[in-house]
Amino acid sequence: MMNTWKQNLEETKKHYIDWWNHKGIVLNMWEHFQEGVQPHADIPAPTPYKDLNQRWFDPQWRAEYLDWYVAHSSLMADMLPVANTQLGPGSLAAILGGVFEGGEDTIWIHPNPNYTDDIVFNPQHPNYLLHKELLKACKAKAQGHYYVGMPDLMEGLDVLAAIKGTDKVLLDTVMQPEVLEHQMQQINDIYFKVFDELYDIIREGDEMAFCYFSSWAPGKMSKLQSDISTMISVDDYRRFVQPFIREQCQKIDYTLYHLDGVGAMHHLDALLEIKELNAIQWTPGVGEPQGGSPKWYDLYKKILAGGKSIMACWVTLDELRPLLDNIGGDGVHLEMDFHNEREVEQAMKIVDDFQTARLLHPADFKDEADREVEEIIRLTEASFSRQSSGSSLSSGSSLSSNSSLSSNSSNTSERKEIPTNRILLLDGAMGTMIQRYQLREEDFRGARFANHNYDLKGCNDVLSLTAPFVVRDIHRKYLEAGADIIETNTFNAQRISMGDFGMQDYCREINLAAVKIARQCADEFSSSAKPRFVAGSVGPTSRTTSVATSGEPLSEDALRAAYAEQIQALADGGVDALLIETIFDTQNARIAIEEAKRLTPSLPIMLSFSVSTPDGHNMLGQDICAFLDSLSSDINLKPSDLFSVGINCVSDVKAMSPLVQQLSRFGTKVSLYPNAGMPDGNGQYNKTPESLLADLWPLLEHHCLSIVGGCCGTTDAHIHLMAKAIEPVASIFLSPLNAEMGQPTIVFPKEPTSSSDSRNSSPSSKSSSSSNSSPSSDTNPAERLFQAILNGKSDDAASATREAVAQNIAPADLINGQMIRAMGEVGQRFQDGKAFVPQLLMAGRAMKSALELLKPMLAGSASTSIGKVVIGTVKGDLHDIGKNLVASMLEGCGFEVINIGIDVSADKFIEEVKKNQPDILCMSALLTTTMGYMKEVIDALEAAGIRNQVKVMVGGAPVTQGFADEIGADGYSDNANSAVTVAKQLLGKL
Repeated sequence: MMNTWKQNLEETKKHYIDWWNHKGIVLNMWEHFQEGVQPHADIPAPTPYKDLNQRWFDPQWRAEYLDWYVAHSSLMADMLPVANTQLGPGSLAAILGGVFEGGEDTIWIHPNPNYTDDIVFNPQHPNYLLHKELLKACKAKAQGHYYVGMPDLMEGLDVLAAIKGTDKVLLDTVMQPEVLEHQMQQINDIYFKVFDELYDIIREGDEMAFCYFSSWAPGKMSKLQSDISTMISVDDYRRFVQPFIREQCQKIDYTLYHLDGVGAMHHLDALLEIKELNAIQWTPGVGEPQGGSPKWYDLYKKILAGGKSIMACWVTLDELRPLLDNIGGDGVHLEMDFHNEREVEQAMKIVDDFQTARLLHPADFKDEADREVEEIIRLTEASFSRQSSGSSLSSGSSLSSNSSLSSNSSNTSERKEIPTNRILLLDGAMGTMIQRYQLREEDFRGARFANHNYDLKGCNDVLSLTAPFVVRDIHRKYLEAGADIIETNTFNAQRISMGDFGMQDYCREINLAAVKIARQCADEFSSSAKPRFVAGSVGPTSRTTSVATSGEPLSEDALRAAYAEQIQALADGGVDALLIETIFDTQNARIAIEEAKRLTPSLPIMLSFSVSTPDGHNMLGQDICAFLDSLSSDINLKPSDLFSVGINCVSDVKAMSPLVQQLSRFGTKVSLYPNAGMPDGNGQYNKTPESLLADLWPLLEHHCLSIVGGCCGTTDAHIHLMAKAIEPVASIFLSPLNAEMGQPTIVFPKEPTSSSDSRNSSPSSKSSSSSNSSPSSDTNPAERLFQAILNGKSDDAASATREAVAQNIAPADLINGQMIRAMGEVGQRFQDGKAFVPQLLMAGRAMKSALELLKPMLAGSASTSIGKVVIGTVKGDLHDIGKNLVASMLEGCGFEVINIGIDVSADKFIEEVKKNQPDILCMSALLTTTMGYMKEVIDALEAAGIRNQVKVMVGGAPVTQGFADEIGADGYSDNANSAVTVAKQLLGKL
């Protein structure tokens, strides 16, 4: 039993247990403060440390210091009594052979000088013994007054980068991925052994605390992270990081992932897929507003909607209540920016007031979408007018990309003609994407429906009111994947289906909110070259008018009223077309079409049927082709007046292909959006993006389709691959069905493969872009050199260079015409997010392999170098990846670069400038604590009388243009690509 100095520890434990279970609020801070705090015990301060080694690596001295530190720290609110036994961060790397070095503000870990690819754990390694000695010394000193925190071991790629080198690890993702995967598993296996042994030293019963984020759990807990992942693609993250994080989450009871910096956000979806992960901590990074900023509200909502608790860091008092009002008070850990106990008391009152108000007045806590919908309704009702003008519903009808909420008729002249010379891409499944967020019942309810009498989990349509950020995120994913048309989240948003959830009275609001979200997203991505459109999804309802599914058949009057309300709301909201889809009862569809014609005569109508047999019969035995033939006589609507007809929700594309071709006889556009195959026992669909595209390819190749997309089981990955197939080369598209002739008229040989001369094969199971294909043997050596550098192939670059030299191509022409051009292209891809750090490194190495062959021929040539650059990372900073990238880019673009390494003092910079006489001195820093040394170097240049002889360029994560101006630098760059442009500008070469 602990004899703790924290009087309210049991209350804090309860808060943490709630938080791990996605409930309640924890009010803590990252570290402690001592100002104005009454000591909990009379613990004297230790004697000052003799040197940095004693400060960090002497177990007895550090135990005495931490004993004094905790005794004099505030433990109010949920601040924990925990000793920070840090030997890192990332001290598992030191246990595996990395070299410790104590710095002024932190501990550095240098690569293992004896590193081998076979990672072995030595239980007798001095650094591991130091860990255990430190923890034991602290535990003995604590005497139950406080917890001894678990050191921040870190894991996976970050550990490997520390012992091997960041550059080498990034290259391994491409050069030897199988070896890298094996090493990740080795590190994970070692991690569990080390964690368990250290846990047995520090635990109090089963309880433990973690030092770095000062958190507590009733069992084993750990903080997980992968900072190096900011430099790799999403696919590489899923291969080299996600599986091993998942294993840790499965074997450790309570897990918190440290999401660090904006660059890490593109891996969030992969994290949310890890069911066992409990919580995600967000650190915005240097140059961004801290964790309480409104900028991060949607991020927090997305994490919470994904079933994870959140930890928001460096929240100020002013930000606290707005943050809670916007994201709620369940599963929220606040790491506050406290300075004294008066501020803690203020924060406690804010949290208490928020929780009291939520209990007493739940209706006051409306979601963001609630407020938006109220505004939509106000605007709509203030200037309500139905659409009464516009052209007939023909296959040539255009979709509007700028519909207004008040009157669609007023915007008829603004409608943009949709492309008729290419296939249009519809989005994929909404429900499948929603499942990825692992939403709970309370997420579907939101604050507004917290006390609703029906369960709402599975009512996807209501998320447009209660979790609009989820719907918005899914729309954006499909738009980013290349979709031309996105569907509103309204498949069941009519009174018949919503009645199953007791939500029938909210249908109009739901439709208006869904259209607003989709409309904003489509307009955000729309451009004159690629307009985006919104189709109002109208589902079949959960009942039929043709047969009784329970009791009597659904009355036509009830269905007509339900469809009328939904269709009018979709039109009022501003959709560009109505998509009446998954039609399994043609009688239901007939009523929907009639209401659409009556209420919104100028809105294009798209029909999509669900069929059971290849000859076009649905599950009720109705023939969809006969139904289409009957429209002309029954409701005075020719099929050719429809915008499109098609089928969806089918699992066997090949079997349904004859039916798709038969639909072309109706003289309008033909659509197909199939399922991703069949689901297995776990609900997982069996068609990958590649295999589904292979199924669709014959129909695309033979111009049988006008519109293609995805239904159940499809994701943005499926849509992305379809987009690449539709546009295999920039601005060259597959031809669609010729609706007037009803049959293909043009043979388009292009297939979605990387080779431009591929003709007859269907898409391979793993497609690749043209940038990854090897240069063909019939190209000239100069072009092959360009391709080799672009694709990071060192041997090919050297071979092409030798051949070019043998053909008497001038070295300067190769450098200026091919090498610099290739590095510029790689840099632009990096800038555009189409390439990542491994690709930059490989391109740089390929370029160097060619340059080494040319250097002997360039001796004495003044025209071979744009300028000379000395580059280094400043004193106290051991980060080098960014600096090395800048060096590679500069060298690849014609600069002579002298890279003088890391932790460079002002004296060393001066020495190198005097020795090398560079045109530019580049300095890098990754820490706010080290960036100040840049000014010291500039002052040293002044003192040495050589400041006017060299231009100074600075960069690095914490560095800004304002800081560069303040210290008197000549140039500033925020990334490796722009560094080349800045350097050229400094020398007047641009």
